[in-house]
Amino acid sequence: MIQVSEPRPRVRLVTLDRPARRNALDLAGFRALAAAWRSAPAGTGAVVVTGGSDFSSGADLATFSGDVAAAIRGGEPAADVWADVHHALLRDVVLEVPVLAAIEGVCFGAGMELAGAADIRIAGRSALFALPEVRHGFIASGGSVARLPRQIGYPAAMQVMLTGERFGAERMREWGFVGEVVPEGAALDRALDLAELIAGHPAVAVCGIKRAVGEGVRGTLADAYGIESRVSDEVLNG
Repeated sequence: MIQVSEPRPRVRLVTLDRPARRNALDLAGFRALAAAWRSAPAGTGAVVVTGGSDFSSGADLATFSGDVAAAIRGGEPAADVWADVHHALLRDVVLEVPVLAAIEGVCFGAGMELAGAADIRIAGRSALFALPEVRHGFIASGGSVARLPRQIGYPAAMQVMLTGERFGAERMREWGFVGEVVPEGAALDRALDLAELIAGHPAVAVCGIKRAVGEGVRGTLADAYGIESRVSDEVLNG
């Protein structure tokens, strides 16, 4: 489900590869993705995450809840299970190297949360974005409740999260969630070009920029993640 390669020098490519389900992530998929983030080799200069013709339709609602429940019944601490899910989405996780998202097709739910954790986001012109969790009675607790208002502003973030509607790439670029919109099918090449450019710079400068920016905005974000977890638990257990 998760493929890892190095298509350019010092550039790692993480590919969500479950096209039959539009790259929906079951628990095994989340854990494989978390493992991919944890295993980046020394010398990697940038990471690109993509999904091919669709970025990701989010968590696999047909199996995810059952998988989580089964893991907990099997003796795994719930905190460990959710830690893997959150690590997969880079929720409250800051990688040393830049992460670029190459987005085509659908980018929904957990897929949009993963994209929101990337440092640079490139979208194909026909890409669609949505956080539909509210329609199912829960919240986008993979980082978006805490992060999205800081990224695109309060009114736009609330429109995305409260309506669950779909938004096109151009609208998301206008709101600042997407950095560039490129012709359909060109997002990966553009992201790889940027990643190769970044990876060619001195690592001390690249990592220093990312660390300084991350530390600069993380103060109240940690508090927001705690609030997000508490409210999510209240919603799920209410």
